[in-house]
Amino acid sequence: MTATPSLSLTQHEQWLCTLLDDTCRWMTATNPSIDVDGTAHRFRDMARPSSSPTLACEARVAGGWVRDKLLGLPSHDLDISLSTLTGHHFALFLREYLQSDAFGTTSLAQAMDKQWSREESISHIGKIAANPEQSKNLETATARVLGLDLDFVNLRKEEYEGTSRIPVMSFGTPFEDAMRRDITVNAMFYNVHTHRVEDWTEHGWEDLQAGLVRTPLEPVSTFRDDPLRILRCVRFASRFHYRIHEDIRATLRGQAHGAQSSEEAQATAQELRDALTCKVSRERFGIEVDKMLSGRDPLHALELLTELELYRAVFLPPPPHDETLYLSHDQGTSNEGPLPALSPQAMLRVAACLHGILHQCGPYADLWRRMPRDWVDAFTTSEHAAPMQRLLWYAVALLPLQHIYYREKKKAVWAGVLTIASGLKLGNRTTKDPVLHLHTAAQLLSRPSLDRFQPAPMTTRRSTIGLLLRHASITNPTLYVELSMTLLFAMLSDLAPYCHDGPLDIVQAERIVDEFATFWTYVADEELAQFASAKPLLDGRQVADVLGCEKHLISRIQPYVFAWQMDHMDHHASHAEHQAACIADLKHAWDQGYMVPEEERQRFDKRQKK
Repeated sequence: MTATPSLSLTQHEQWLCTLLDDTCRWMTATNPSIDVDGTAHRFRDMARPSSSPTLACEARVAGGWVRDKLLGLPSHDLDISLSTLTGHHFALFLREYLQSDAFGTTSLAQAMDKQWSREESISHIGKIAANPEQSKNLETATARVLGLDLDFVNLRKEEYEGTSRIPVMSFGTPFEDAMRRDITVNAMFYNVHTHRVEDWTEHGWEDLQAGLVRTPLEPVSTFRDDPLRILRCVRFASRFHYRIHEDIRATLRGQAHGAQSSEEAQATAQELRDALTCKVSRERFGIEVDKMLSGRDPLHALELLTELELYRAVFLPPPPHDETLYLSHDQGTSNEGPLPALSPQAMLRVAACLHGILHQCGPYADLWRRMPRDWVDAFTTSEHAAPMQRLLWYAVALLPLQHIYYREKKKAVWAGVLTIASGLKLGNRTTKDPVLHLHTAAQLLSRPSLDRFQPAPMTTRRSTIGLLLRHASITNPTLYVELSMTLLFAMLSDLAPYCHDGPLDIVQAERIVDEFATFWTYVADEELAQFASAKPLLDGRQVADVLGCEKHLISRIQPYVFAWQMDHMDHHASHAEHQAACIADLKHAWDQGYMVPEEERQRFDKRQKK
């Protein structure tokens, strides 16, 4: 193995590693028993043969924790790999050791007692069964130990029987386990017995220093083993700003390399995309994508997904829903289904605009400086900036689906909803509903020139705009949907056609940005945001009593109550005085035939008489 540096551990990490080492030595020396499903089992009856001359079971910390410690990053989730026991059985022995007299006499127990009781030092042990059909090939046990979150699993190798593509898991060596992991920088171990980092692939430490994402085996073998690793390569490359190895790029793009023909390379790439779409559980799929778009560099993640020809696999609704899609506005379909209104490449140019706005950088930095500072601060430095930015990245990623719909009970539903709910299995309130609101708001707020909002009977420009802000897709604080972000996404949507075929058309872009900036400033100067979620001056019962109208008309009249509030309320009159004045104006407008035309009222009266 290649030489690797030592790790600097925290006090709790040192205690944990000592505890794991002591547990293995206690099992080897005393052959203890544990209760499994009501039956007692001795350690030696459960453990596989060990290759170690001194320990009947060895424990190693694996994967991401080792990587993060080498990078000097904090990490609280640890994967514990066992040489001769399943993860669940080892966790049961660990709990047994913590309750034993042998542990109670150690200096570690005395040090730990200052922070935890014996019962508190380990939580409930959870057991997650293997599910090979969805590429979840290992039974895993989970527990919180000494304040750290641990997953326990045995070292493994995977073998295929006959023509089956479903692997049979069996115990493996550290080398076999490392070579079956996703990427080399995640395949290193920390041996709790020797206190050394082990790099069995002989590329982990080298690639970590070089900033390279590489698979331990040939990419095809690694991805066939678990297609989710395709997305994990993208996520780690975007998270750490690492390069993706050329073999991975060629494999996923269907480019011939080695002895492969062009046709074979393309068939393999398609096979892997199909496996990613159909074999991996949608929950695991969504977790990886969510980490990308919530992570350090969502723009780079989208660039890699597009470059590696993974956009359709990730962001189009999954089978069989993809067969029911259609493009609105009579724009037709292709042999491969609906043609996106915006290509993934054009979406990337819009995504670059969002990145530039969030960080006030890039080739159009001067353009973004035309946006009012308080507008930019609202989605970059506010308390809810992080969840708002996450939603903005989803909305931008789904721009190619902007005009694509599917039928649900004779109703047209935006395809992006299907992607989020069925393709990524993300929550309704955390993702699906707010992103749908952004999609709807982009249409409502498109080209918001003040000239568009003309006075009308009973409304002014001010109240007309104020009523627009009350729309649930523009302002919905419980879903982190706020005007700052809905207005920003509407602006990005309006900019999209002007970067469709290349660099942004600066002349048109300046007009659009200035238009949105003027709208934002007007809303701020007129203090309209306060009315977006305000309660009505008159409730529905009061409106019905005052006007003598039918209840079904109240929803038609209520907006005029809000309009009156926006146009007439001041700080000098009392609430009762405001109500009296509003009632008088409403009655006058009702008598003049405003709000609901006379013929419409009469039609309802006739239906009632029948």
